[in-house]
Amino acid sequence: MNVDKGQIRDFHIHPLGFYYLILSSGEVTHRLHVYVGKTDFSAENAWHTHEFDLHSKILVGSIKNHISEFITEDEGNLTEFSVEYADGKSILNETGRKGKLSEIASFISAAGQEYFIRAGTIHCALSIDNPCVTHVSMRHNGGTIFSYGAEEAPFARRKVNKSEASEILEVLSQNNLISS
Repeated sequence: MNVDKGQIRDFHIHPLGFYYLILSSGEVTHRLHVYVGKTDFSAENAWHTHEFDLHSKILVGSIKNHISEFITEDEGNLTEFSVEYADGKSILNETGRKGKLSEIASFISAAGQEYFIRAGTIHCALSIDNPCVTHVSMRHNGGTIFSYGAEEAPFARRKVNKSEASEILEVLSQNNLISS
């Protein structure tokens, strides 16, 4: 899995603290995710679901996934939000449910390993050995996306700037993931 150097400026920032490049889209979308450590654009509402089945292969580094369930409690410290996308922005809408998350499992995946998370599963992924690069395949199912946090955190997805592009290029070059 190599990226053409000319694609570096096509990476976008993701509200969950990584850069991503769309490699192909359709019923199954393929993306490359690049984690470089704690970023200044990482969202507070890191717990989320997907409307797709996610299959991820770790190319560099390692990542830890936490799987949880949402337990409704009127006095809970977390709010459930439905997530929509419009004009390049992630828009969160309160569902009216409050509660807490109860962890079911966690696991670490390292370079050369793969993992699968079914659509609708509440999870939080954190890179633990940076840089971390993953190749992700997403089989779209439709359905609602949810996020869990203390407040609404709208986020504008944008292409990377020159400094961010340089950082991505360095990571990919150092790990032989750039096409000649």
